Amino acid sequence: MQFIGSKPSVGVLYDGALGYRIDAALGLAVLYGLDAKNECRVVSLSVPTNNLHAAGFTELLGRFYAGAVSGSFGAIGRTLPVGMATGKPMEDSPMLKAVLGNPAYSHGINHLNDTADPRAMLRNALTAQHDQNALVVLAGPATNLANLLDLPGAKPWIKDKVKLLALVPDTADLPALRKVITEWPSPIVVVPDGGNFPGAAIEKDFAWSKAHPVVDAYRAARPMPYDAPAAALAAVLAAVRPESGLFQYSPAGALSISEKGEITVAGSGPHRLLRLDPAQQEKLVATYVELASMKPVPRVPRFRRPQVDAVKP
Repeated sequence: MQFIGSKPSVGVLYDGALGYRIDAALGLAVLYGLDAKNECRVVSLSVPTNNLHAAGFTELLGRFYAGAVSGSFGAIGRTLPVGMATGKPMEDSPMLKAVLGNPAYSHGINHLNDTADPRAMLRNALTAQHDQNALVVLAGPATNLANLLDLPGAKPWIKDKVKLLALVPDTADLPALRKVITEWPSPIVVVPDGGNFPGAAIEKDFAWSKAHPVVDAYRAARPMPYDAPAAALAAVLAAVRPESGLFQYSPAGALSISEKGEITVAGSGPHRLLRLDPAQQEKLVATYVELASMKPVPRVPRFRRPQVDAVKP
């Protein structure tokens, strides 16, 4: 993908347990909110589970945030391919059943061939970015990223292209998490806690749409009312808005992971642990709600002809 003129906004590769963790869906909603503000570009979507409905849910969210429900602008041409992990198939979650069973939504993933190999897709998305102009957000098991590391030639591409990996620890695939923690060649920020997303916002701030897949997923995930964990949302903000002042961080160092999956940082290295700042909690929650509940809006065209200054007489 070639961009004419100035360097484009940072490209974000999002890999998450969509359809199984509500914070993964909320995190993607925040990411699309930042995309709508032209602070980033969503360039890759993948799920670390073997479930066509999870991949369909992910594409459905992409269509929704491209305006498919509001009809305000065309969405079909903007739908990203979705990478889906192989391995043991997973059963549908209540979130998947609630959202994919709603006729208000549509997606184009019905067969294995409708999905992409996550390793190749992630690599190709990285190669299309300017050096140090890509971010990776992991909000689920590290299966796909660990497999990417095994792809010949992938590590140099990661080192050259990825400015930061924002990682929410998930021990469902502990060997994969350990591999990423120990072998990933770009700086990592580990996000063990992001506070909570207020359930009251689901009824109030998302009311602009009669059918909203994140709202339906939220209601199906647990009995209402409840506040959802927000680690994935914090990871997105830490990646795209590193100078926001909303978080505190450990001193930079090298990461290590215990047999139980506990991650610590010490010594010399580029990695950090994110910590919540009690003084910023109100502002942080307001930011979560603002971005996650944004309406889909037409993006400014990203392919532009060079601007030529008018010749003065």
